[in-house]
Amino acid sequence: MSLLLQIVLSLAVVVLTVFLVMLLVQARRTAAAVERLADSASRDLRQVSEDIHEVRGRVEEMAGLVKNTLGLPSALSQVVTGIVQAIPAFFARRSDSMGFLDALLTGVRTALHLFRRSKAERPKEEPHE
Repeated sequence: MSLLLQIVLSLAVVVLTVFLVMLLVQARRTAAAVERLADSASRDLRQVSEDIHEVRGRVEEMAGLVKNTLGLPSALSQVVTGIVQAIPAFFARRSDSMGFLDALLTGVRTALHLFRRSKAERPKEEPHE
């Protein structure tokens, strides 16, 4: 082989080697950056998970408060509605007073349902983590 061809071939191998070394160094930097990103994302997701759990707990607490606050007025309004609907039947004194009794029974059932439900409240489920 001629000397010029050997020099060109040697330079090509050196240039190729330099580029491969640079490529490997850059791949190592990229891998380190990806690892830092994964660690950061893991910490962020842990924080987001804790925040979501806290928000869910607050929403459940608020739902319980709303249920306790509006449960009795709702049941009482159903009882009153049943009684109010029965008043015209009571004053009309029709021979068939079943409408009045039905309305009265509906009001009593609603009241009993309210008191049974408030006594039989189930304990809340434990959060699943």
